[in-house]
Order: sequence, then C-alpha cells, then structure tokens
Amino acid sequence: MRNLDPFSNITQGIKKTRGIFTVFTKLFSLAIFIEKCFFSLYTLKVSCHRRTRKEIFLIGEVFMKNVQRLLVFSLLTILAASLFAQAMVNLTIEASEGPAQVILNGKLYGMANPRLTIRVAPGTYELVVRKSGLPEFRQRITVPATGLVVQAPLGAPQTLPPPQTVPQPIKPLYTLSIQSNVAGAQVSVNGSNLGSAPVQANVEAGTYQIQVTANGYEVYQATIQVSGNTVVTANLKPLSGRITISANVNGAEVFLNGVRAGVTPFTTELPYGSYNLKVSAPGYQDYTAGIVVSGPQNLVVSLIPMMGTIRVNIPALYLVRDHKNPLSLIDLYVDGVKQRDLTVQVTAGTRKVTLVTGVITFETTLTVEAGRTYVLEPTFGFTVRQQ
Repeated sequence: MRNLDPFSNITQGIKKTRGIFTVFTKLFSLAIFIEKCFFSLYTLKVSCHRRTRKEIFLIGEVFMKNVQRLLVFSLLTILAASLFAQAMVNLTIEASEGPAQVILNGKLYGMANPRLTIRVAPGTYELVVRKSGLPEFRQRITVPATGLVVQAPLGAPQTLPPPQTVPQPIKPLYTLSIQSNVAGAQVSVNGSNLGSAPVQANVEAGTYQIQVTANGYEVYQATIQVSGNTVVTANLKPLSGRITISANVNGAEVFLNGVRAGVTPFTTELPYGSYNLKVSAPGYQDYTAGIVVSGPQNLVVSLIPMMGTIRVNIPALYLVRDHKNPLSLIDLYVDGVKQRDLTVQVTAGTRKVTLVTGVITFETTLTVEAGRTYVLEPTFGFTVRQQ
C-alpha cells in the first residue's frame, strides 16, 4: 500500500482475511483508490484473488476538499445549462416543398423535409426558407415563450415586414379666423364646410383655398398663405342684374323705392332683390309696380294719359219747356267725333268742340289740360240792324 497523504498515521491498517482486504482509516474523509479506481471515503472491504497484488492509494482530506469544490462547480454548470435549456422553446418550420434550407439570422439550422423543429430562445428572428429553383420564403418572425409554428409557402407572395416609420416632428398649429359682412354666410376651407361665419379653425402652416357663399351674393374665393395666426374678412358683393326701362313717353321719370333714379329710357345695374317701381310723366297716370331683380330684365311701361273733362251746360232759359227731354236735341262733337253725352273725358291737348241742335251749330277750339274740367255754356243774343 502506498500512502499519498502528507499526513502520517492516517491508516490504521489493512487486514486481509481469506481474499478480503479491509482498510481502516483514522480520518473521516479519506479516499481509497485500488489500482487507481475510487472505491470509498470510508472503511473499505474488497474481495480479491489471494495471489493478486493490489496497489492501494489513500488520499487525504485536503485534496478531497478541492475535489468537492470541483464537484460543486460542475453541478452549478449543469444546473445553469439545464435552466438555459428550459428557456429554449420549439420553433417548427413547415416548408411547402422539401428538402429546403432553414436559415435563421443568417445561420443555417438544417433542412425542412418538409418540417424542421429547432430549439431557440424567445425573440425576433429573420427567417429564410430556401429551395433551389423556387423563390425563397423570407419573413421576420417573433417567437413567443410558448413556441411557434411557421408555414413557409415557397414561391408564394412574400409577407414583408412593415416599413420602419421615422417619427415626424410635431408641426405647430395656427388659428385661422374667417368673418364676413353677411350674417350666416357659409364658409369652406379646402372644400370642407366649416359652418356659418364667423368661424375659426386650427391649421398647420401652408396654402389654403377659402370660399364664402350666401344667397343673393357673389361667391367669395381667395387663396391665402398661413404662417401664423390669420384673419380673413370676406366682403361679399350682392348679385346684380341689368334692368332696362322704356316707356311710351320719353323723359318719363323713373323712381325706385321712392328715390328718383333717372328718366326713360333707363338702364342700370340693380342688386338682386325686390323693388317698388314708379314711372311718372306730366299728363299721364303714374305707373307703379313691384319688381324682383334676379337677373337681366327689360321692362316696357305704357303710360296712360290723364283726361280732361268737357261738360256742356245749356241754361234752362234756352230750353223748350214743353219738351220732355230737350237736351236730347243737342249733339256734342269732339274733334269731329260725336259723343254719347254732353259730359265727356278727353285727353289733354287742343280739341275742337262742336254743338249741333236742329239747324244751329256752335263751334269752338279748346286747349284741354289733364285733370281739369271745362264747362261750355252757350249764350244766345240778338243783333238788331235797321234797313
């Protein structure tokens, strides 16, 4: 027996009885090796042939402590590897046609024929499944903690990862205020209706098309550049129509809503709306009418002359008392036209008036003014001449 421990008297002895070696030690932690094979840390009994010589080694406690440390380190390494293995999950790739290469993050993991299952850590990978003669399958995959199965149709349209978007800087907003001289005018910006003026909107810097509309007014349109808070005032112009007024009397006065506007023939532009029209001329009745301007108009006014009155009065002194209707024996003519009564309405101007009764005729010329009454009263007298 050869003792390798630096300490002495650590072995109590070796007893051989009928082919049995018994090794007794003083130390509790003593390793016993026979023919370089570890047998025990304690008392050892081993059977051997009587003629066989065994080489026995005893290793003391100091060396064993190092061995124990090595064993602990080995156990920790195995435990860490086990924990790492437990964190790995299954990733299964099923190719539409095999055998196909399975490449993960640029590394070839094997051949899918048509399926391949590998162990990977959860995370995001760039997967490529490739087979000669077919368009490859390429996709970014995210493997969860529960594992993942990926169908890889070779030659099918590829599902590309979404493009990376670069965050855009926040653009400042400005207040765009739009007001109008017409209440309730409708406002739109770039074709979007914002409601009735006045309105406000928060907009970015840029170019904008503004439109403001109202019934009876021309459309207001403007292009503006916004680089800060902006106020736009839309002055709407009333829609207008050209109106022409003529009359059978030139120079007749034209009044609109009680205000003298001109004389006939009359032409002007009037905003859309309703108006009171009057056309007046001396000796004619006034023409009045309500008109609505919604476009160009041409009005022709016919003025009616004002009438003068001519009345024939025959004093009773000259009438025959016994006749039932002596006035029926008298005829009245105006400008050679017989009248049905002795009181008539005639137009203004110079008129020839004639009275006829029996064989007696009275005739006179009269200037008639419109609106006036003329009474013709004949007188009878005698002129005595001596012969």
